[in-house]
Amino acid sequence: MYSAAWHHVHLYSPRSINIDSNMPSYRFLYERRRIRDARSEDALQLTGSDAPPEGWEVVPSFDAKCLVAYLMALNQSHPVNEVRSVGGAPAAPAPAAGSPAPASPAPAK
Repeated sequence: MYSAAWHHVHLYSPRSINIDSNMPSYRFLYERRRIRDARSEDALQLTGSDAPPEGWEVVPSFDAKCLVAYLMALNQSHPVNEVRSVGGAPAAPAPAAGSPAPASPAPAK
């Protein structure tokens, strides 16, 4: 299970965790502020180009803390099984090469 600190860094800068990530950054959930007396306990441990300038820190907002608490509360204690379609209906076969695409159904009124 990942720590709260890991989730915060991942939300702030996903590509710092996985360079190939296509997850968007959620920097709007974080505040960049000047360090007053001492660095905040909640401040993110950022490195490289994500690190704030000297004398500044990045801290999670209330919403960021709530989101991380939610993510950490998700039940991950069971294995992920094969995904089945609703109702157990088999998947539609792929159209043959060169076949026209099927017509889409008419919108409901």
